[in-house]
Amino acid sequence: MSAVIEHRVDSDNEFKQQVANSFSAASQSYMQGARLQQQVALDVLALLPKAPSGHLLDLGCGPGWLHPRFAEYCSAFTAVDLSAGMLAKAAQAALAKTYLQADAQQLPLCDNSADTVFSSLMLQWCAKPAAVFREVSRVLTPGGKVVMTTLVEGTLSELAQAFASLDSYPHVSRFLAVDNIKQAALAATDIRWQFEQRRYPLYYPDVQSLARELKLLGANQVAGRRNGLTGKGYWQQLAQAYEGHRTMLGLPASYQVLIISGVKYGS
Repeated sequence: MSAVIEHRVDSDNEFKQQVANSFSAASQSYMQGARLQQQVALDVLALLPKAPSGHLLDLGCGPGWLHPRFAEYCSAFTAVDLSAGMLAKAAQAALAKTYLQADAQQLPLCDNSADTVFSSLMLQWCAKPAAVFREVSRVLTPGGKVVMTTLVEGTLSELAQAFASLDSYPHVSRFLAVDNIKQAALAATDIRWQFEQRRYPLYYPDVQSLARELKLLGANQVAGRRNGLTGKGYWQQLAQAYEGHRTMLGLPASYQVLIISGVKYGS
């Protein structure tokens, strides 16, 4: 199968370009730090019925590590990502019917063109989640299924608290509250939605290890932060502040994940 890569990105939005650039830069190192991403994606993929038929849309495909598993859930799939680097990495395997560089908030896809929509930990990087849900509703076939995940408010709370004890600058991304995400999804009224929140704790020997993992993922480049606070003294203060959260397993970093699933009304 030959892989097709199409380039259709609305580059007007500065934030979208920042996100795309950050994750493109991390495309080679991403899987070294993607413990959370792998765990969450595998958990929610299991929510879909196994049926090797129909067309699946993978929104925010990243480097495509999950794509070999899609054979159990569809007969063909389209991989979409905003990041050219991530898409190129995924395309090396040539498993998707099409690799499409596009914005999930404005998909260049036909109505009713996907029997299943899958998206894991992409939505939090979209400025307009309601637009993503509208697009999911539009491209999904009647009776089609969607499963999505996103990080929500409370993610990396321990790290945020440690930073807050040192200064008042934003260093950690401010993720949306669960109610805001629900409201955005429920506006797409032709899908019967279900929501479940889960906490995923990861553990680290020290705060530097957490910072390195975020850097491998590219997430550190799109988080709110004050520049210039990377000196040795500041990191020592941060490490000391974080110590109050230490457990027998190490320093915890909590990720709050909202699982969003639904079925589009119709036969």
